[in-house]
Amino acid sequence: MPDENKYVLKADHIADISKLTGRIKDVDSKHMELHNDLKLTINTLSISTQALTETSKKTNHILESIDEKMDGYNDRIKNVEFNVETTTKRVDDIEHSVSERKRGNVQLWVAIIGTLGTVIVGALGFAQIFF
Repeated sequence: MPDENKYVLKADHIADISKLTGRIKDVDSKHMELHNDLKLTINTLSISTQALTETSKKTNHILESIDEKMDGYNDRIKNVEFNVETTTKRVDDIEHSVSERKRGNVQLWVAIIGTLGTVIVGALGFAQIFF
């Protein structure tokens, strides 16, 4: 009877092989399903990445055009600042000359009034001689 345990019946062997084959097929189908899911995920990621890349290119193009426009505005702002400085200097010069003229006018009126006062006082004093 010890020899009996060495051998397996053909029917049992075929049943074991079919069980093993069934398990292998189950694992294979599971792996194929996961592989297909992974492929789908990668394709979806690839498509979304492609859309992001195209959007990024458009954004870069827009940013470059904005940068070019801003360079022009930078030059224009420098010109405006220079014009404002020049205009401010001119206005300050005009204000200074106007204040000088006002002072000169005040001094002129003081001199005219002083001269008139002197002439009137002198005339009154000279008129006393005649009257």
